[in-house]
Amino acid sequence: MTMTNPDAEIESWRAAWTSGAEPARSTPAELRGKAVQQQRNLRVRHVAELAMAIVLLVFSAIVAWENPVLEAYVWAAIVWAGTIVATAFSLWNWQVLWAADLKSVTEFTELYRKRCLAGLRAARFGQAFLVVQIAISAPWLTLDYLRNRITGTAFGLSMLVLAALTAAFVILFGRFRNRASQQLKELRGMVCEGKN
Repeated sequence: MTMTNPDAEIESWRAAWTSGAEPARSTPAELRGKAVQQQRNLRVRHVAELAMAIVLLVFSAIVAWENPVLEAYVWAAIVWAGTIVATAFSLWNWQVLWAADLKSVTEFTELYRKRCLAGLRAARFGQAFLVVQIAISAPWLTLDYLRNRITGTAFGLSMLVLAALTAAFVILFGRFRNRASQQLKELRGMVCEGKN
């Protein structure tokens, strides 16, 4: 089922999360351990995202500096705008990663759930951002080819790299989304078990 309304999609996940399904057998200590591991993994990914944003900003600035033409400036501006939007979303979405360490199982459970939902939002944002990037990159490369600014070989290789990167990111976002969904299911099972 494909949903176009993000709120409806989150509500669908909430409904699935609260519905009765096969509960996983976990203790509060296991839940706390999973929450700590999740936090550690997500923090490493978040720091890597921020580092990549810095690399993209510096790289685009260097390209614009070395190639003082309008096209390079426009490209750098698009990279900067996209990177700033993606970084702002990332900082907002993952603010739950930097919450103070919690002690109770209830607090760990709620934080774990919020991180799973943040993971689902991040995957959805990443997929949408990928579509925007492809919508910019493919026509830009095609226009450069048609204006004879790049050779047919360079165009073909560029489109091949774009296709490979697109496939890699689609797989990455799909795995990230599936993992967050699976963690929500596991959490639901742990919570259901705790109530019995």
